[in-house]
Amino acid sequence: MIDIQAVEPAARRAYLPLLLDADPSEEMVARYLARGEMYAVVVDGAPVCEAVVLPLPGGRCELKNLACAPGCRGQGYASLLLEYLFLAFAGRFTEMLVGTSEKGMGFYARLGFAYSHTVPGFFTDNYPAPLYEDGVQCVDMHYLRRAL
Repeated sequence: MIDIQAVEPAARRAYLPLLLDADPSEEMVARYLARGEMYAVVVDGAPVCEAVVLPLPGGRCELKNLACAPGCRGQGYASLLLEYLFLAFAGRFTEMLVGTSEKGMGFYARLGFAYSHTVPGFFTDNYPAPLYEDGVQCVDMHYLRRAL
């Protein structure tokens, strides 16, 4: 059985390995985890995907973390969770932002996000060690947005 559940603040530390898969800095995760809302896709009692959304001023929100367990990727759980969040947040926020590396842009575009802006050097300026995806160093943060 597949279920989508809110994750209460007291239970969020249990998701740290999954959170760090999407954002490898525990310090960065700590900056938004307590202030955001966390949701998880649970399959037969086991969490397989999580998302953290942070409310922003001006009626917007930002997807700060999205990750699926390694053995559960490519099965549609992240898309399912985002579609759920789009509906759940539609009455509360007007727009969702997401910052991602070059590699993540296509995934978000398929879900209706459009390019907004780039923060040059974000990954190199904010992480102590270089970050790589598929052998390519992450340098700039690309922001996309989607109307809710």
